Amino acid sequence: MLKPLSIVSLALLVAGCGGSGSSSPKTGQFALAVSDAPVEQADEVVLYFNEVILVPENGGDPVVIDLSEGGPDSVDLLQYTGSDSATLVNSQTLAVGEYTMCLYALDGDGTEQLSYVNTQDQGVVPLRVNSKGSCKGVKGNTDAAGRLFFNQPFTINTGINSYVAEFNLRQGLVDPQGQEGMFIKPTAVQLVNQAGAGNIAGALSEVQKDACEADMTSLLEVSEFSHVAYLFASERDRTTMGDIVGDAGYPEGSPLVAPVATADISLDEASGEYRYEFGFIGEGIYSIGYTCVANFDLPESHETEEQDFTFYQHYTPVQVQPGLTTVQDLDPIL
Repeated sequence: MLKPLSIVSLALLVAGCGGSGSSSPKTGQFALAVSDAPVEQADEVVLYFNEVILVPENGGDPVVIDLSEGGPDSVDLLQYTGSDSATLVNSQTLAVGEYTMCLYALDGDGTEQLSYVNTQDQGVVPLRVNSKGSCKGVKGNTDAAGRLFFNQPFTINTGINSYVAEFNLRQGLVDPQGQEGMFIKPTAVQLVNQAGAGNIAGALSEVQKDACEADMTSLLEVSEFSHVAYLFASERDRTTMGDIVGDAGYPEGSPLVAPVATADISLDEASGEYRYEFGFIGEGIYSIGYTCVANFDLPESHETEEQDFTFYQHYTPVQVQPGLTTVQDLDPIL
């Protein structure tokens, strides 16, 4: 079932013509926002963004957008989940063409004045992006910042070009052993064009929720639960749905594939339902794996039933169309 989704209007801006039959360079408007899939171990995940660098693929002059006027642009990613997003760049005029982009965030120092995580067990700890360096040779304005490097070029067309840097903190927020603070892996964020994106949302039925907890208690002898929806590309069932493994990967010859996104399933006070939402998903066919034991899925290793992780049910196919929200409820499948 599909329902309308409000996204940025795609009104075209037509380049004007100059005298003597010549035309001015074609330009478009660039907008950038950030969004996130939440994590359970933190109450706040705040990044202080200070700079966006865009490097033209045709060798033209780079464009540097300073986000630090009046102080860096701080965003608590946990406040912008699903289809919600926080705007970093509202309207920047760019020449049409292909660009590579880097987004920089200031390293934390253990205070709330720079990037930090407010953890449930340690309190406020410094946060950094675990990547440094230039953007295709263009140096940032400070060495005390981490770099989110989007290695796939993107296109600026005439008109409005609205992009979202979509974080997946369940995959990318790491608490390294023996080191102070936490870091975000740069591979845990992707750039999504809003013009070609849709959403997936739905409710987890009480029957399915209770059945999963009862069966996992019996099968795995667990007593703590975390209800999460995992999103996979294309049509597939639980036999090929993989957990989050980070750089560890799956065993050689394994048929498992990694999820493209995850979404917590939480109680919506207004409706009284347990709901989830995937925001800014590219057009195509997907599958959803549901589990109530996501708390046993560690971000840097492969877990199976022996480590108390498994999927309880799968839903496929789930079709995403641009500008629409696909409703996929997580009901029992008999």
